[in-house]
Amino acid sequence: MEKIYGLLPAAGLATRMRPFRYPKELLPIHYQFVDETEYVRPKLLIEHSLEALNLGGVNDLYIVVPEWKPEIMRYLEDGAQFGHSISYLYNSKALGLADALLSGYPWLCDKITCFAMPDTIFSPPTAFRDIITELQTKNADLVLGIFPTDEAQHFGPVEFDATGKVLQVWEKPAEPKVNNAWGIAVWNSRFWDFFKSEAAALEPGVSITHTFNRAARQGLKVQSVYFENGWYKDIGRINQITFNN
Repeated sequence: MEKIYGLLPAAGLATRMRPFRYPKELLPIHYQFVDETEYVRPKLLIEHSLEALNLGGVNDLYIVVPEWKPEIMRYLEDGAQFGHSISYLYNSKALGLADALLSGYPWLCDKITCFAMPDTIFSPPTAFRDIITELQTKNADLVLGIFPTDEAQHFGPVEFDATGKVLQVWEKPAEPKVNNAWGIAVWNSRFWDFFKSEAAALEPGVSITHTFNRAARQGLKVQSVYFENGWYKDIGRINQITFNN
């Protein structure tokens, strides 16, 4: 079986959370017991994606970081304590998600690549396993993991047919036609090459969603897996955070 790699972009400025300047990827989302002892440790946000990739059998990861987030490298180190082998890619331009992801092209262009945002959480935790299976069984170029949401206007809703074929992907539409959003993805070398060829047309700050949509409209095989009973949360958005008095 072909080896699969993970790609996590953590190069953003988190302007929505200013004046907070600590990497939001390292926010503690809950506490867990250590080895069934009385001791607890904080479980940080990025660990959710790491565990989901582990469950999908993806253990070799690339994380895109700028110089102002050394804490991520200090915490994760080489990834061994989380069951991964982690390499870091430097990108300090903060030109948007698409630009951050393209940092991985020289190393991953001929590899199957799984992508998640390290400041999100989602369910089911086995979602990567399912979209990887879809990529392999359908010989797809790109597979999107799609989750139900009541706030599709803040995400990237996806129209797909009964076979899972992606028909259209929108970027934060004012009036969504469907109540879902893509949250994770896996793609092969054909999509990597398409992505790279489209890069010249990308404007600073553009979302990868636009490239997903163009791929579906220009002949690549773009499929989806809809997790009907799942959910997806962007922790960078204030109303996705639960407050306790």
